Amino acid sequence: MNFFAAQDRARRKTGWLVLLFMLAVIGLISLTVILLLGVLVYSQTGTINFSITALQQQFNWSMVTGVAAGIVLFIFLGSIYKYLSLSQGGAAVAEMLGGRLVSRSSADPDERRLLNVVDEMAIASGITVPRVYVLDEMGINAFAAGLTPNSAVIGVTNGTLTRLNREELQGVIAHEFSHIFNGDMRLNLRLIGVLHGILLIGLLGFQLLRSLRFMGRSRNSKGGQAVAVVMIIGLGLTVIGYVGYFFGQWIKAMVSRQREYLADASAVRYTRNRDGIAGALKKIGGFSAGSFLDTPTAAEYSHAYFAQGVGSMLDSMFATHPPLDHRIKSIEPDWDGKFIVPEVQQTKVDAEISGDKQDTKSEQLMHAILAGSIATGVLNVDEVIEQIGAINDEQVHIAQSIIDSIPVNLRRATEEPYGARAVIYGLLLDRAKLDTQKSIMQQRADAAVLVLLNNLLADLNKLPELARLPLLEMTIPTLKGLSKPQYQKFREVVQALISADKKVELHEWVIQRLLIQQLDQEFGLRQPAKPKHAILGAVKHEAEIVLSLIAIIEHSDEQDAQQAFAAGKKMIGAGALNFVARDELNLAMLNSALDKLEQLKPLLKPRIIKAMAACIMHDGKATIKGQELLRAIASCLDCPIPPVLTELS
Repeated sequence: MNFFAAQDRARRKTGWLVLLFMLAVIGLISLTVILLLGVLVYSQTGTINFSITALQQQFNWSMVTGVAAGIVLFIFLGSIYKYLSLSQGGAAVAEMLGGRLVSRSSADPDERRLLNVVDEMAIASGITVPRVYVLDEMGINAFAAGLTPNSAVIGVTNGTLTRLNREELQGVIAHEFSHIFNGDMRLNLRLIGVLHGILLIGLLGFQLLRSLRFMGRSRNSKGGQAVAVVMIIGLGLTVIGYVGYFFGQWIKAMVSRQREYLADASAVRYTRNRDGIAGALKKIGGFSAGSFLDTPTAAEYSHAYFAQGVGSMLDSMFATHPPLDHRIKSIEPDWDGKFIVPEVQQTKVDAEISGDKQDTKSEQLMHAILAGSIATGVLNVDEVIEQIGAINDEQVHIAQSIIDSIPVNLRRATEEPYGARAVIYGLLLDRAKLDTQKSIMQQRADAAVLVLLNNLLADLNKLPELARLPLLEMTIPTLKGLSKPQYQKFREVVQALISADKKVELHEWVIQRLLIQQLDQEFGLRQPAKPKHAILGAVKHEAEIVLSLIAIIEHSDEQDAQQAFAAGKKMIGAGALNFVARDELNLAMLNSALDKLEQLKPLLKPRIIKAMAACIMHDGKATIKGQELLRAIASCLDCPIPPVLTELS
């Protein structure tokens, strides 16, 4: 299943979630109506009688309608409240679970190893480097959370950090990246919101029972009957709440189990190493703490962990994950059934700064990156689509080499807020407007940032062209840690540096769009796009603008540009598209067009991306400039493309 099919499947699963939710609500309404009928019988007869005849005598449709409306409103408000509380995405989930944000500048060897593995996976896949959280838990577990691939966070427990070796950790992180690509994260957040509303009924019953201590002093008959009625309602709602809990666990199990087999298989495909993820699962089976979490909120997100995070009396029926032995055997059919007792790993900082020691292939890749020759070659348009959301070991190898090609001072600068801002300012410097840009920074930027920038200029000049976007992506998790006033000031400086000569160059637009779009969403200045358009005709004008501009930028000759546009039009299968002339286009139009293209439904996005790729590769080659443009636009559409388009083996 490719990236787009997986995203569409996740959207359709949301429909199943809604159906299961409706069935659960109908069941809860029915039980609540029966409870209230029983209370009415008791209030009139003084006896608890749930016979059909007695209940029928009290039944009336206006009461049923009122109860149904009340229950639906109560559950809806509870679900909306919970979903809004998680609207910050993955960070909200990590903090709900007690996660601690790992500083990008951490000197802890285990944390450095974790950050390196996440960086490699992110750069290999083309998504923005996620922020990383650690949970102070002994068990071996992990999770991915977020609303979009570019806003995801990765969380791991302390047990995962200290008990797994590098290849096992890589297998776990690859498993979580699979959930990112398969569209599972948004579904997971919706599931939390939906189930919270259902579980509130039980909480209401519990609070009613607690209120009895304030009513217990009444000695008259009416007071005693009121206490009894409240007790019956409280007990009834508590029982109904537990029924809702069972519904919730059932829904989690229905939605979650099969996804774990898919994520395990994807992890093996990404790393080409079944020993990594299988070893992690074996260590969970052999560890006294297993994969369980102690935090009180662990159950809310139980369906999204790497392994079973909480236990219950009915694990066989409501387990959110398949049994460990089943998962291991699906990876290693010849497994001998023996688990591994994990020991604390001894991690060396120097060995993890840039991954494993470079081999001959790594050195060859490094030379190609530094020479700027790795990204040029004959490419197949279909392979571009296949590589979206699909990592392989070659891409991970390239990602490691790209990271190694970035001067150490620049890498270290991305790890703290002043340095990250200095890196972005440096990437935007342009000789043609340098004096104006320097004046702008002296007037508006923090003095400490400018000092750092001066120290980084020599390294920025040596930065390989292919490493520009990965370096930018490495700054984003750090920049997300700015305060809102700090970000607004930084944003103003970025916009001023770009418009210093009243023009926006292509490389400036790429940086601006990738950076500002993601950070604006993080700081609440821009809402994520919602899938809206199901036919290409709804975005005809926008498709014409994007394809024409790409063809013109990649092919300087007007005739070649028109032929490239024709190739893109043929690939998209839309004969009604018309080429837009060079003098009628600008990058502001590209921004507006992308805003609307973001609203395409998942299965339409590959047609747009294939058409863009066909425009770029019309002459059989793709320059680094062309690939950066393709990656930037695809990233805006939440379709991450690796930094180097390689042949999948």
